[in-house]
Amino acid sequence: MSESRAGADVAIIGLGVIGGSAALKLQSRGTSLLTYAASDRDRELAHVSGIPVATSVDHAVHAAGLILIAVPIDRIASVFQAVVAAAPPTATVFHAGSLQRDDAIGAAPEVRSRLIGTHPLAGSHRSGFAAAAADLYRGATVFVERRATSRQREDAEMFWSLAGAARIEYATADAHDRAMSWVSHLPQLASTAIAAAIADGLSHDDSDELVPRGGPGARDVTRLAMSALDVWQPILDRAPSSTIDALRALEARVGALRSDLERRDWAALQQTWSMGRDWRTAAERGGKE
Repeated sequence: MSESRAGADVAIIGLGVIGGSAALKLQSRGTSLLTYAASDRDRELAHVSGIPVATSVDHAVHAAGLILIAVPIDRIASVFQAVVAAAPPTATVFHAGSLQRDDAIGAAPEVRSRLIGTHPLAGSHRSGFAAAAADLYRGATVFVERRATSRQREDAEMFWSLAGAARIEYATADAHDRAMSWVSHLPQLASTAIAAAIADGLSHDDSDELVPRGGPGARDVTRLAMSALDVWQPILDRAPSSTIDALRALEARVGALRSDLERRDWAALQQTWSMGRDWRTAAERGGKE
């Protein structure tokens, strides 16, 4: 399964849904590419799909000018150390973690000076290369750390446009992570809570014999509940305090909805309904995530 010692212009370390999807798209575009993953299964599936797979991190990055680290957030710092030990000193190094603060990725000062966060707003409730798709990033927005140099920005824009992304947004790491509390962490936690509530409610109600799997609405709103906790635990463990704020806001909204419905306060319900509908409509117009 190994490739020759010849180098490649781009290296991707990590072949889960994020790195694997980028590799599939770049390979289809004819990009000079080498990849590596710690998972034997991901390496094998990538190889079968025609992705060039290196024998080691060193092999993958030794001649690369641009390197993407696409591993779980609790492994980014250690993988980075292995990458920079073998990569050319002029190589641009990105990570694709869903959080970007230094304390979230365990970045020491020497790491911060070389490693830039780039977070594509795309993904799947599934994991591993088996969930990768060449069109995953089609039309997606990618957040890049604002502190990136002009060269790092050029490289990020080139890489993610090749992967299929349509828009690059620059933000500070703190601003990015706070935003993820609301648009990433909260939807995941809410989806899990709704699915658990449905499961609990149906288990105490004869209606579980009538609609054991629910309709499309129930399935749509609980899709993220199929995500594995072992994927999310490192993220939630490093999430900013605004994730707790987001949960409190959801609790307040759900409590208000319950109270308004009990009182048949249709005016109050309409206000909440309109806020939610307006935000979702605007998000739809803003493009696919």
